[in-house]
Formats: sequence, structure tokens, C-alpha cells
Amino acid sequence: MGATLNETLNKRSKPIHLDSEPTPELISQLIQHHQRNNLERYQMLQDYYEGYNIIINRTKKDSSKPNNRLVSGYPSYIVDLMQGYFIGKPVTYTSSDKDLIEEIQDVFNYNDEQDENSELAKMCGIKGKAYEIVYIDEDSKIRFNEIDADYIIMVYDTKINPEPNFAIRYYYGASADSLTSGKGTLNVTVYTKDRIYYYVQGDGGLVLLDEEEHYFQEVPVIEFLNNDEGMGDFERVISLIDAYDKTQSDTANDFEEFTDAFLYLVNLNGTEDEDIEKLKEDKVLLLDEEGQAGWLIKDINDSAIENYKKRLNDDIHKFAKIPDITDEKFMGNTSGESMKYKLLALDQVIAAKQRKFKRALQKRLELICSYLQWKTGQEYDYRDIDINFIVNRPVNEKEMVEMAIQMLGITSLSTALAKVPGVDDVEMELAKIEEEKGTYREDIDLDEIGDEDDETR
Repeated sequence: MGATLNETLNKRSKPIHLDSEPTPELISQLIQHHQRNNLERYQMLQDYYEGYNIIINRTKKDSSKPNNRLVSGYPSYIVDLMQGYFIGKPVTYTSSDKDLIEEIQDVFNYNDEQDENSELAKMCGIKGKAYEIVYIDEDSKIRFNEIDADYIIMVYDTKINPEPNFAIRYYYGASADSLTSGKGTLNVTVYTKDRIYYYVQGDGGLVLLDEEEHYFQEVPVIEFLNNDEGMGDFERVISLIDAYDKTQSDTANDFEEFTDAFLYLVNLNGTEDEDIEKLKEDKVLLLDEEGQAGWLIKDINDSAIENYKKRLNDDIHKFAKIPDITDEKFMGNTSGESMKYKLLALDQVIAAKQRKFKRALQKRLELICSYLQWKTGQEYDYRDIDINFIVNRPVNEKEMVEMAIQMLGITSLSTALAKVPGVDDVEMELAKIEEEKGTYREDIDLDEIGDEDDETR
């Protein structure tokens, strides 16, 4: 007996698998489930990235005591560092089909593909997933645009290798009434494999306003995952970040209380209020032999506090798998081989990101090729395009160029060029080489270099 809809929906943080058609009733249930199980988490992760950590909400029963609420920037530091390392250098695309790569590059240029990829990587780093909708604009050109995970629901079929069955995008449209009520009218767009449906919330439920064909032959919504679990880059270390924020804030409270310490007087019972006021003004205190004065302060163990904060800092970097670039062990004249080990954990995370991102980029290429084939009648195969990631780490450019030269004769020229620093667009570089052949670097013959490399091997 198959699982009921509620049993399926209660599998939090897991993909939804349904073979059902997207009826208005089912769409409403899916939206309610999404709001109930995902929105609060997404908002919390976004708040942390923007610097609104939970320490911001801390209160104290005694309002007269200091209540510093210091926020660390770990979430944005982790996400931004990984984003730059992962996608700081543009993704490159190569293909033996020149016509196809030219068509694809035109679409990419029209959509500012490099910036789109960067935004998608940041969204994935914060919330664990992001979405992209591919559509046709008013000029009949292919467009794709990132969509936040807050208002997208992807539903897969129940096959062994699941494919998207349909996708839902919902939002609350602004109106004059929504300015006072705080919530506009619910608008829903449903994407299936051949059509797009537009709904609006009515008194009795969702009302179909319009529908149209989209010609992509697949659901034109792409899910970009950060990892298999759909978790953000800093999500696993939030408790450590909270502990660090609390320690920093409590330390600030202790120092503030130190500056506001009480003065105690021993064996000076005859001191009057006016004497204390005079003391504050003159900053001088005369004591007899039996009198004593001092400050009532709390002892602060600086070493223990600093050691605790250092341990928290080290654990945050360790379990988020990012290097602490301010650490003396990381800085300095480190050899390339040593640097590889220091970045080993980060490289494993980036490798997983690349696999997930590549799968989504292939789906984008598949949708584009499908539409181009329908529009032009020409056969295009997205599998003819190779996707290459270049990790944005400090490199010895001389060594990279030498490596590219050594690759000639083993790999194609385009693959070798993809390793050369400064070559972001391999196809454009190949076109320049062809155009300048015979005039540029006439003293070097790439074929001869490849032959020489073969002989030395």
C-alpha cells in the first residue's frame, strides 16, 4: 500500500515524489506544507547571513545590567569564502560543435550567465538550495533567472531515477489592501513538462486564470543543490557560532561592569551623602588608620576566556571545512604541496559542490538546446558541451602555463587552454588563435611542442 500524501509531505528536508497531476487542491496542500516546514528555516539562515544572529534577541531580567549583543560575521565569511573559491572564476564551456557553442554563448551573454552562476552559488551556500526558471521573453529570446528557495516547490516523479514532475512558484502580489493587511493576494504559477498554469487565490480556493505552452519539453525549473542534504555552508556550525557570540557579548558585559564597579568603604560609617558627592568631584579620599576603600569587581580569567574563544573559532573553521586565513600556520611562504593539505577539507566540499552544480548546468543546457531545436529544426545535443570549473585559489601562473604546454599531445588544445590563467572563455581564445595564426608567436609551433613532449615521455 502506497504512502498517503501526508506521510509523504512529513518527510522534512527530503524531495517530494508524486506522480499526481497538479490539481488546485494538491497545489494548496503543497504550499501549506512548504510554508510550515521550510520558510522558518530559510528565514533564519538568511538572517544569520545578514548578521541578525540569535544573540540579537537576548534579553536580561535586570535591565540595569549591561546587555551587549555582539554578532560575529562567521556565516557571511563562510559563504562568501566558499563562493569565491568555488565560482570566483567563471565556468568555461567547450565543444567540438562550433555552431552549438556559438548559439549557447549568445544565450549566456544575453543572460549575464557568470553573474547568474555567482548568485545561485551564494543562495545555495546560505539555504542549501536555489532554483532557476528558464523562459522566453517578449523578444522571443531564451532567458533564465535565479529564484530564491523560499517560494519554489519542486515535485519529482517516483521513478528509480526521479525526474521533475512539476514545479510550483508562489508569491503574494501587492495591492492597496495589502498595504494595511500586510499580506497580498496569493499568486501561483505551475510548470509542467509542456505547459504553464497561472492561478490566483479566490474565495473557494485557487482559480485558474490562464495557461500556455512553453516548448521546452521538460519542466523549465532547475534545482541547484549545495549537497545531498540540501544544507547551507554554515548550517552545521550554528550552535558554535551562537556560543562564540554569547562569549564575546558576556566578555563585553564583564568589562562594562568593571568600569561601573562599586566603591566600598570599610570602617567609615560616618560618611555622609555629601561626602560621597565631594569624593566624586575631588577624586581624593582621605582614610584614617582603620579605614579601607576598594572596588567591588568580579575577577575575570582572561586566559581561560581567550582559550575558550580560540577553541570555538578553531572548531567553527574545522567543521565548516574552511581555512582560517588569519592563522599564522596558514599564512607565510607555504609550498604548493603544503598548501594542498591545508586546503584538503575545503577542496572536498568544493568537489561536491561542483558535481551538484554541474548537473544543474547540464539541465540548463538541455532546456536551451531543446528550445533551439524546436525553433530552428537543427539537431543540438547538450552532451556535446563540456563544463569546466576552475577553482579560484592562488596559483603559480608560470607553473600553470608550463603544465598546459605539457598537456598538449595528451589532451585537446581546448582542455589545455582551460588550465591557463587568464583564459576565461576557451572558445573565444581558440577563435583568436585561429584568427592570428601565422602572425602571433611565429617562433612557436603548438604541434611541434606536442611532438617534443611525446619524445620526452
